[in-house]
Amino acid sequence: MEQKQENRARESAALLKAIGHPIRVQIIRVLSQYSYMTVTELSEFLSIDQPIMSLHLGVLRKHDVIKVKKEGKKSVYSISNISIKQIVNIAYHTTNI
Repeated sequence: MEQKQENRARESAALLKAIGHPIRVQIIRVLSQYSYMTVTELSEFLSIDQPIMSLHLGVLRKHDVIKVKKEGKKSVYSISNISIKQIVNIAYHTTNI
């Protein structure tokens, strides 16, 4: 049982680390509002260069924070789990800045 709890704690820490970058928080917040967007739309909306955006999307995909769906030649990104939206929104709205 202790090993299971330890693994779960490690996985939770990895998830929090994955969403803990300011650009990734912005991506999650935008996708929470608009449901789905392409990398180009996200890059333009957040004024972030596409290669940098792709890097951050890759990290989020690796940790199953977002999912991607092919629509022709386009890749459309969306949040994979409503809990992620809630975590980011709670953190975003409880900061004192």
